[in-house]
Amino acid sequence: MSKHDQRLTNIFKHQTKRICSLEFSSKKEINYEALEDLKMSFCSVIWIGNYDKPPDEIEPLIAAGELIKRGYPTVLHFAARNNNKKSVVKNLEYAKQIGVRNLLVMRGASPECQMEVKKYDFPYTVDLIKFIKNKYGDYFDLCVPGYPYKHPESKDLAEDMKYLKTKNDAGAKFIISQAAFSYDIYKEFLNNCRKYDITMQIIPGVYIIRSVVDFCLLKKLCKVPSEDPAVKFIKEHKGKDDEIAAYGTKVSYDVVKKILMDRDFCPPHIYTMNEFDSIKEFLSGLKMDK
Repeated sequence: MSKHDQRLTNIFKHQTKRICSLEFSSKKEINYEALEDLKMSFCSVIWIGNYDKPPDEIEPLIAAGELIKRGYPTVLHFAARNNNKKSVVKNLEYAKQIGVRNLLVMRGASPECQMEVKKYDFPYTVDLIKFIKNKYGDYFDLCVPGYPYKHPESKDLAEDMKYLKTKNDAGAKFIISQAAFSYDIYKEFLNNCRKYDITMQIIPGVYIIRSVVDFCLLKKLCKVPSEDPAVKFIKEHKGKDDEIAAYGTKVSYDVVKKILMDRDFCPPHIYTMNEFDSIKEFLSGLKMDK
């Protein structure tokens, strides 16, 4: 594949084998040597916080540049409320220079983003999508987040789908979803999207669950409802950490294997937390289980 055309559209078009993609944080050390042992279709870099400094000093851009230089197609997270028009242009011009062709556009929810909505240049994700499409056309493939359990701020599914549809119609091509505890939840999310004429391809986000802590973190981040079977299992086995860890590993393998087999989805995107040894072990387990 051409190094100069690493948009997700082209990656999936030319992909002969369905393999996972990986998310990294620039706030933690990225072990580039360990990456050589991990096969991935692409990677993504988290954008956390505001950066009032030159682009070549911004951690996510530094990490994205290094990953691209090493040959890894990269999706750069890009937050609406963490930027203004000036910083968007400045950072995206630099992103173009270092080879970024994919963006995960999101609203942003950092503690410093607490102004009145009307004071932001880009109050919502769709505002930033429209700005980028207007200025850069199809140069970037744009992704947006999706919530299999429904966005926590939406009053119901219909409202959630309505807002997701606006992003679809504004030009986003992919949804990188939050994680869920079961394949059926992802499939229901996909079916709901299609029912509301949302045509974006769906890349299911997956956390590898190894402990009670992982379960609790996932429940909080992904707004998993209390009636979910996995949440009930944790409550029923409170204090039995080994049983919960074994259950979590089984759930993770089950979800990833089923998504890899289901071509209605793009292959899963694994949220690594930069835990390279654990991810290597998990991916090796997938191969052995075939």
